[in-house]
Amino acid sequence: MYDFAIRGALIEDGSGGQSFEGDIAVDGGHIAAVGSVGASRAEVDAEGLVAAPGFVDAHTHDDMELHCNPDNGSKIKQGVTTVICGSCGFSAFPHAPGRPSPDFLSVDGWWRTYQEYQEVLTDHGIGTNSASFVGHNTVQRLLLGADSAEPSARALAAVCDDIRRAMDYGALGVSTGLIYRPGRHTSTAALTRIVATVSDYGGIHSTHLRDESDGLLNAIAEVASVSRETGASLQISHLKVIGEHNWGSLSAALDQIDRIRADGIDIAFDVYPYTAGSGPLATYFPPDDIDVTRARLVQIIRCPDYPHFEGWRLADIAREEGLSLRSVTHRLVTAPNADKTLCVIFEIHEDDMLEALSHPAAMVGSDGIPQQTGVPHPRLQGTFPRVLGHFSRDKGVFSQSAAIQKMTSMPATRYGLRGRGLLRPGYAADIVVFDPTTIADCGTYSSRADPVGVRHVFVNGKQALSNAALTGVRAGRVLTREER
Repeated sequence: MYDFAIRGALIEDGSGGQSFEGDIAVDGGHIAAVGSVGASRAEVDAEGLVAAPGFVDAHTHDDMELHCNPDNGSKIKQGVTTVICGSCGFSAFPHAPGRPSPDFLSVDGWWRTYQEYQEVLTDHGIGTNSASFVGHNTVQRLLLGADSAEPSARALAAVCDDIRRAMDYGALGVSTGLIYRPGRHTSTAALTRIVATVSDYGGIHSTHLRDESDGLLNAIAEVASVSRETGASLQISHLKVIGEHNWGSLSAALDQIDRIRADGIDIAFDVYPYTAGSGPLATYFPPDDIDVTRARLVQIIRCPDYPHFEGWRLADIAREEGLSLRSVTHRLVTAPNADKTLCVIFEIHEDDMLEALSHPAAMVGSDGIPQQTGVPHPRLQGTFPRVLGHFSRDKGVFSQSAAIQKMTSMPATRYGLRGRGLLRPGYAADIVVFDPTTIADCGTYSSRADPVGVRHVFVNGKQALSNAALTGVRAGRVLTREER
């Protein structure tokens, strides 16, 4: 007799193939049978609902959320059962205990190494599974300082040694953030040395490109050349083209990626389904080079120094304060906690975003930055329901089966998550059950809200969401490269 069965669902197995009606049996934390299954100790009535593999968020910044709010409810409520952390060059490790990191992750804890960070998560339990990259910026900043320039040969060797230690503990690879400090000062030659370190382990290079605007094609060419030199697989983070004068040009980047793939380089990318980006305000607006035109597109979503500005556009703050747009932006990016001030920038065209998301090499990643105060970018809580509801069901951009594949088997295969991403016997029982007629994201840029339509979520065979309510069960596991 099985532990439990999901009965009468429309089964989307994650392969992208035709859906079918049937049951799913779970036993011992794994899928035991799919189709017509026998008796079970408990049952979930899924008549009229869809059952799919738990979603894999291909790009997150949940590193500290897994420690501070271990249930990771913002992801469970979307149907996400596995999060990929350590993105954009930043990870929760290595870390110097007692020295909170001066960035949007705000890392603080007793661990130094990835192994110790894993122990912390395992000890208190986590709601979702987690796998992580080691962030190059985090490593170099810890060893050499946030403003360190191109490291000497000896210093670069020390950076690579620390990255190697994270790989020894099972990191997926290295992530780079080439617009952030100190990554922006890293030459292509040094980048090649860094990526070669993880290539020796079969690791992946995940990158926030050096330029997502006028220099997008050159930025893609740079990281492709690094993969060509090292043999490392390449994952481009949140592929997009920004700036109104560049709208309509993403097709050239996709053509370039197709050519790179045809040349034998293993390249893929993730996309979030929104037309606004988000990140630290100070990264986008250096105090001595404030782009006023771009500042008009900015809304503040977290601001420790001026919390009453949260949810406001910069232009509205300037008007309220009786200051110029340049002056108010300068005030925010030079404030004591400027590195923790987050914003959204409305500078992506939906047609470009959908062209990227529809590409065969694209998978879904939220890129949300968890925050307890302010108003987070709605992608944090709504990415996966938005793809399924707004873009698949309502607009018909792609089929439900194709959308689910981009959320399940594609990222699971990409990151080597063995036994996950498909509804197959023997696979881990990471399962989401949702209502295809109502699933939707509900948050906006001015108010946070949970999505609707996700009914049940199971992580490793344990129920984390029941009738849209968190159960408090933490059945997630830390997944390492050795399990690939």
